[in-house]
Amino acid sequence: MNRIYKKLRKNTKGQYYLLSFCVTLSVLLVTSFSLMYFGPTVQSFLPEGGDTRKMASLLLGVTAVGCFVFTVYASGLFFRFKAREYGILMALGTEKRQLKRLLFQELSVVIVLSSLVGLLFSVPASFLIWKLFELFIISNEQMTYRFGGAGFLPGILFACVLACVLCIVGRRFINRSDIMEILRTQQKTEMVREIKGWTFPVGIVLMVLGILIGAGLPQVAARVWGIGLSGVVNLFYLLSLVGIYFILLSAVAQNRAKKNRSKYYENLVSISLMRFTAKATTKNMCVMTLLIFVCGFSAFYGMQYVLAGGVIRTENSKDFSLHYPVLENQIGKEEIDSTASVYGIEVTDFTENTATNLVVSYRAKDFNEETNRYIEVYRDKEMVALFVSESDFEKLSGQDIMVAPDTYQTVTATGYNGFFEYEDGLQEVMNPDTGKVYALTYGGTVESDVLAPFSEPFAYVVCDDEYREMTEGVKDAYKETIISFNARNVKDSYDFAKDLLSQYVEGATDLSNHMEYWNVWAQKMADEVGKEYVYGDKINMTIDNNMLLADWKYAPAFHIITAQDRMQMISVYVMLCLYIFIISLAAVSVMAYVRSISVATDNKGLFESLTKLGADTQYKKTVLKKQIARIVQYPGIIGCVLGFAVAFVMNFMNDGKISQIEIKALAILAVMLLGMGIILYGVYKYSMYKAEKIVM
Repeated sequence: MNRIYKKLRKNTKGQYYLLSFCVTLSVLLVTSFSLMYFGPTVQSFLPEGGDTRKMASLLLGVTAVGCFVFTVYASGLFFRFKAREYGILMALGTEKRQLKRLLFQELSVVIVLSSLVGLLFSVPASFLIWKLFELFIISNEQMTYRFGGAGFLPGILFACVLACVLCIVGRRFINRSDIMEILRTQQKTEMVREIKGWTFPVGIVLMVLGILIGAGLPQVAARVWGIGLSGVVNLFYLLSLVGIYFILLSAVAQNRAKKNRSKYYENLVSISLMRFTAKATTKNMCVMTLLIFVCGFSAFYGMQYVLAGGVIRTENSKDFSLHYPVLENQIGKEEIDSTASVYGIEVTDFTENTATNLVVSYRAKDFNEETNRYIEVYRDKEMVALFVSESDFEKLSGQDIMVAPDTYQTVTATGYNGFFEYEDGLQEVMNPDTGKVYALTYGGTVESDVLAPFSEPFAYVVCDDEYREMTEGVKDAYKETIISFNARNVKDSYDFAKDLLSQYVEGATDLSNHMEYWNVWAQKMADEVGKEYVYGDKINMTIDNNMLLADWKYAPAFHIITAQDRMQMISVYVMLCLYIFIISLAAVSVMAYVRSISVATDNKGLFESLTKLGADTQYKKTVLKKQIARIVQYPGIIGCVLGFAVAFVMNFMNDGKISQIEIKALAILAVMLLGMGIILYGVYKYSMYKAEKIVM
């Protein structure tokens, strides 16, 4: 029996190679992913309990599921080839127990060896992917690849689960009692039903509606009707899934050649072949379409992070800006110039101004969880906001503005498109020490990326006379110093910025040791009534705190540091997206190949009959080509179009426009989708080559 089985194994060694390749690839991808995720480098950048860590864990699970699915799917082809062998052996009287033992021995050897290879090569694979990734993202001492041994545990666990599932599938395969069912596994067909002509246009409509409603309805409901829709609205995306099924079913099972009789009969064999397996083929193509969509969308998602990562500096900002309480003895022009001279940095456009926190009463929008609606609220003297005089703002921003008496101008970030806060919502201003109230009217907006981030909900500009009147008698506890400047050689200023940041953190005291959303007036109101202020906690004021700039109210805005740190955080997202891209593309390639080979093996007898009827090699190649081309072509086109459409709609619905970064990302996405098409074409050509060897 061993000698017989050895000869059988020799004749079907391609299937052993395919199964081994899939097991090795899946274990390698999962393990290399977990090695990087659980490595010290990534773990140091992910805050405990944060959304990033949760997302990373979720994507690790998605990675494992994706690898699991395409490996189990590939095993289906392995068992299909075994079906005829085992059927003949069982017909000759071989006991199932003996076949089961032989099959488990084979599976054990394949899975164990493939898993060991995957685990072994996961270390250099993760290192090479990390280095490749550094070329496009960022490379510095903090982003050095560091090995994390804990990453092997998910890979080992995945290999064990995969082995158990494949053994269960093999056991079910052996336990079939009907020998004829095993012998005819490759000859099953489906009932052929007529597919109506409306299937294709309805599929197009459903696919478009699913995308538009799923991506656009929440934004329209919030902005137009003031209604907050729950996550149930995402079920509308299922319309797109139904639409894809209808489109593919129409493409597979509908015949548009009936009007031309000669063309119809010329393609009769090809048309009938696809129709006899329409359901199974359509389901397979649906899964491939969704995987191609995931492949493209994950690439686009990660790419947008990269493109947006360095866009910190704008025409309305400066390279360096900081603010701190006036009462705090912090660094100033002397310390900045002294440090700059050490690093050879030329400081330009230096400004130092004082802004005052005044109590504001304003209109805003809030979300009512009980009614699930967005409602307008009036926040009466709940917090303070920064005010600057017209002349000080002109010095700080370099802009010439005109603020009329009894009016204010709202300071917004460049391209601000907020939803919850109204630029014209300010109604009254109160001096926190004298209690005098001043009514102001809206006089427009002005953009400044220096001042806007330092105050919630906004910072405001008033004319000089009004500013003096409104701030008369205000104690220094409510005043802040704002410093901003540029560096002529800013690209070489990273070391200077780190040194300056270190000095700034060392000079910080309890006066500035507050969380990002801390507000001095809200803290005072809570203390007076004996309530605990929700943002009253202190933060870890050390230069080694990698979340310092994100959590600290008085964090400075040093663009070169912000860009570097932001890119390091972005790198984690990009790495995750890169893995999803690789896994999805691998899954699509395996499924396309397996389905193509199945077409050849399932219809080998039919091609033999065609040869006996006089069909030449070219005709048989044409028939086979039409079958395999559809399997790869239709999912490829629909998946790429769907990925591009969803990316475009989601970006447009986000703020009602397509930004320059989004245009660039969409253009790169189109190129990447073209590259994916070339890869799928390569899979098609290889599948065609292997299929021809089977049937010719």
